[in-house]
Amino acid sequence: MSINLNDPIKIFFDEIEIDNYLPSIKFKIDINMKQFTHHLAYSGEIWIDCNVWDLFSKGLNKRESAVLHDMNDVFIIKIIKKHEFIEFAWSVKRQDPEGNVMTATYSSKITDDVYSLIRNEFTNYPKWW
Repeated sequence: MSINLNDPIKIFFDEIEIDNYLPSIKFKIDINMKQFTHHLAYSGEIWIDCNVWDLFSKGLNKRESAVLHDMNDVFIIKIIKKHEFIEFAWSVKRQDPEGNVMTATYSSKITDDVYSLIRNEFTNYPKWW
């Protein structure tokens, strides 16, 4: 099972494992974005707690701000509802034992149509928990 977003950036969530003991899902994540004259590609694996998934989906259904993050708070997607607009934000931050850090972030205003597409992808994801 997968989630595929094409707007505002391309994000592909591919389910690769589930854990019934601590209900969670492991995804392979692929992100590709082009902004101005730059291109950024990110690929990694993350575990998302099913309770966090549910809170994110409920927030999207209520048309409220919502946050999806992995169990290590490395990967974060935020949908921020402001009075004047809706903002989509994504970030990833990894640090190795030696202290080397890799960080990438992106944010963009999105339309109601894009918000609806994002909401549908996440809320229609088949739940097994």
